Amino acid sequence: MTDRVILTIGTKKGVFVAEAAKPRRSFALRGPFGPGVPVYSTLIDARGTPRIYASSCNPFFGMKVLRSTDMGKSFSETKSAPAFPKEDGRALANIWALEADSGKKELWCGVEPASLFRSHDGGDSWELVPGISNHDHARKWQPGNAAADASPFPGIHIPALKPERRLPQDIPHPQM
Repeated sequence: MTDRVILTIGTKKGVFVAEAAKPRRSFALRGPFGPGVPVYSTLIDARGTPRIYASSCNPFFGMKVLRSTDMGKSFSETKSAPAFPKEDGRALANIWALEADSGKKELWCGVEPASLFRSHDGGDSWELVPGISNHDHARKWQPGNAAADASPFPGIHIPALKPERRLPQDIPHPQM
């Protein structure tokens, strides 16, 4: 993978994958995958066999996680997507963040309403992380952006797992 550059682009029309030789003189663009469905988060997971993950946030058909095992030539849905237990009363509105952890297939997923999910099997099953998701104040947290079209509901946008990998724009929202 060192002889090429891969870029994932989440849009309101799906996910695109751009690929170029290392000098980056020109990119070949593939996609959209999950056409017509907003993708708010992508993840290039270079641990072991490289994979690409993308959120697929369809307000009618529900939230999905897409996975590519061929570096973005094709995508398929994982066996399940994050979901709240039925008795919880909350419904998933968006998948805002996907992040890899140190385990070979461990993934984290920040969602709206403000909650955190974890997968131990590369996104095929998800569990709610109760410490933050069921915090006494979680249902009162306010969204972290001020855009006119912003959702009125808070979400976990950036699960910052590795301090050494954080960039200045990755500072967690105060409500986390």
